[in-house]
Amino acid sequence: MVQTTSVKSMQVGIKHKLMGVDADLRFAGIYPARNSQACEKGWFCPYLFASARTPSIPRCNDFSIAQFFGPFVGADYAMAHKLVSESAHVLSLCDPDPSHDLRTNRLVLLFTGISPYRANMWSTSRRPGCGTIIFHILDGCPAIVLPVTARAPIVAWSPWTLSQMRMGQYAPGGGYSADVHHEQVCEWLDSIVSMEHLRPEVREKYVEVLGRSVSLVINGALALDRVDKTVLGKLDPERAGIVAFRY
Repeated sequence: MVQTTSVKSMQVGIKHKLMGVDADLRFAGIYPARNSQACEKGWFCPYLFASARTPSIPRCNDFSIAQFFGPFVGADYAMAHKLVSESAHVLSLCDPDPSHDLRTNRLVLLFTGISPYRANMWSTSRRPGCGTIIFHILDGCPAIVLPVTARAPIVAWSPWTLSQMRMGQYAPGGGYSADVHHEQVCEWLDSIVSMEHLRPEVREKYVEVLGRSVSLVINGALALDRVDKTVLGKLDPERAGIVAFRY
């Protein structure tokens, strides 16, 4: 397992021409909420909010994966390209280069964190015509790139935050389980992967490769508890988790 030794913080602009629309969110693996007052599952909503796409998360239900299907802006694909190029380690189940025609879409999945543009207030990120947000890329948490079918969303995220993951390590039974988290992510990826576009050597042992790849992402995040706080910088555990972008 790779250990995180540095965090790259990058400010990104999400250009758009939207005037404030509802985000088309759909949820995979829905089950009754343990706590209807909990708001952690919406930790990645500021990305959509910053670009004038207003998300709505149900309080009565929890879910395995939140999936965003529109409206799409070109910055979503540009964000995916940036995440791939800036990741120190990329586990490629297919050719990750967006300049090469794979004849299907790709998906990049990784553990990352987000911060508001200024003053620790998310309202500063929602700027007219160009939402501005800060992403934190950790060199000890690899990115996974795999080919996906037309069923794949534009953006998706796992509801589990780094804060919950840490708590689950020291207080078993509190809701978070690394095994369940792993199963949720793998099952979702399995539902959208395009098998015919996988690398031939990966296709032969796809289940094993996918499972191991997701384990490296989750274990990389869990290992952050042993990383010096000065290295993690401004990474907020309540705004960090697993996200995926289609490109």
